[in-house]
Amino acid sequence: MIRLKTLLIFPVVLLLLLYAGCQNNPNPVEPIHSSHQTQFTKLTIPIGATIDSAAFFINVTTAQNVEVTLHGITNSWDETTVTWNNFGGSFNPASEGSFTPSSTGWYSVNVTALVNSWLDSLLANNGILLKEASPGQMQFFTSRESGMAPYLKIYWTFNGLPGSDSASAAADAFISAGEGDQNFGDSTALITGWQDTLETRSLVSFVIEQTPVSIGCTHGFGYWKTHSKYGPAPYDSAWAMLGEDSTFFLSDKSNYQVMWTQPKHGNAYYILAHQYVATGLNILNGADPIAIQEAFNESTALFDLYTPQQIGDLQGGDTLRLQFISLSDILAQYNEGTIGPGSCDSTPLKAPVRTK
Repeated sequence: MIRLKTLLIFPVVLLLLLYAGCQNNPNPVEPIHSSHQTQFTKLTIPIGATIDSAAFFINVTTAQNVEVTLHGITNSWDETTVTWNNFGGSFNPASEGSFTPSSTGWYSVNVTALVNSWLDSLLANNGILLKEASPGQMQFFTSRESGMAPYLKIYWTFNGLPGSDSASAAADAFISAGEGDQNFGDSTALITGWQDTLETRSLVSFVIEQTPVSIGCTHGFGYWKTHSKYGPAPYDSAWAMLGEDSTFFLSDKSNYQVMWTQPKHGNAYYILAHQYVATGLNILNGADPIAIQEAFNESTALFDLYTPQQIGDLQGGDTLRLQFISLSDILAQYNEGTIGPGSCDSTPLKAPVRTK
């Protein structure tokens, strides 16, 4: 977990950074477990966000200890029709990064500069080309058709608040000089390297969508609970900024799971967690947090220290338990529009009845 010690102008920003830091590892070049697989093929980033880091991940199945370089692709291409001959030299010869597979498994490359060039419109987002610089061995990787697609992970900051998103490749293929007019877009493998004097390269592309962020009002706990990517209500993209599947502090549950966990026997941890996640989503969605700044900061510090079991074991009148309940009431008032910028909902949805 990351702990930020720098004092910022607004304490709520510092504590929300701590909140996200407990859920996301912003190191873009650390390989992850080889079982990673995502169903999402679009990254969502707020318009005006600053990209802090971005990483390209790919799974190696045959390693020959030969350097692979990454390059920005300069022309559009289609997975189902691209070939060596019709693609030509449509890539920037300057390397955007490299990796050298010494064994099988996931590898990652920092591609922050390339992603920034896409978002700043300095280079069209046509994807990434992988190649080897000189004749050598063939190296193999899994493609999206294999179910272990290459993917892109981006960490960003918007209005001082952190966020991240990842998505698997929207398209990938390899192209071979030895079979210049053949398309390999449906292959379960990606390949780089040389066979005699004939080269093979791989192409990967991603969809990145920049979306506006609404400013002003708040939604209640019930709204955020049902408007994640899991439904049942229509998706609200603020969840993409927080991450339904990111781990909530010391709970060993995801943000989404915490929202749907009933506070059995009046467990004040989940009573507060429900309102805390809703508050975080409202802040990320542009609602002014000043009315609950102190309460949000205090809640963050508590979640950084205690587990659900520790709080669940407390008796009804315990001082610490009552502190969790009190903070929950304050955040609920903010989420439901009683205090702060006001509710977006005509009929606010309330959290479960609290047991004091």
